[in-house]
Amino acid sequence: MKQGGEHWQWNPDIPFYLGVLPRRGASGTNVKWFRAPNAFPGHTVNAYEDDSGNIVFDLPLTDKNVFFWWPDAQGNAPNPEQIAAQLVRFTFDPRSEDLDLPQHEIISGVDCEFPRVDDRFVGRKHSHAFFNVMDSTLGTDFPNTMPKMGGGYAPYNSLGHLNYQTMAIEKYFPGPTHFVQEPVFVARKGSTTAEGDGWVIALVNNAATMASELHIVDTRNFGKAQAIIDLPIRLRAGLHGNWVDSQDLKLST
Repeated sequence: MKQGGEHWQWNPDIPFYLGVLPRRGASGTNVKWFRAPNAFPGHTVNAYEDDSGNIVFDLPLTDKNVFFWWPDAQGNAPNPEQIAAQLVRFTFDPRSEDLDLPQHEIISGVDCEFPRVDDRFVGRKHSHAFFNVMDSTLGTDFPNTMPKMGGGYAPYNSLGHLNYQTMAIEKYFPGPTHFVQEPVFVARKGSTTAEGDGWVIALVNNAATMASELHIVDTRNFGKAQAIIDLPIRLRAGLHGNWVDSQDLKLST
């Protein structure tokens, strides 16, 4: 910073670290830092402990600097269109004294980010995940939309639904001038609702109208929206929201 540089800087030589802390009865000194070759981790899908005591951890991962506006010490940064994250899985023993993570497994090569699961299965084995997808084959009008987007938020033109049991990915494409924000999953009402059965809600920016929309997609019919709510304003691209059931709100009071 004294030399006029940015306050953040990408270092391509630092490993990717994963901190593990016992869930109960632990202090900060009990954390174990597992490591893997340099990479840029995305937002996490979920993590759980399998029957053998191993941790299973899913997330998008790329070998490129996603925050390309903060280059490395030599000023190197990838072109934004070269950045893509694959969905990967790390499976490792938290009791191990070998802190080098095993090679990750590639779950899907689709370019994705901002994954979510059915919140009832956070910390437990999951069978469904929902996320943003960039698929250039879907028909987005890039020449006319990209100049209107602005920067600082990677463009994603569709929502994805991964069924881990079949490994099939369904996509919802909102339109040629639309870009999606982080999805939120809402379980269908009922005490016996199966995992992943419900609704996916996402804010969508429409570059043609320069306004935002709220799209609601049924997970039983993921290819089209069940409802689109036009908002009278354009919301900046954002992330991290949650759905809270009215019953849970009552229990919190």
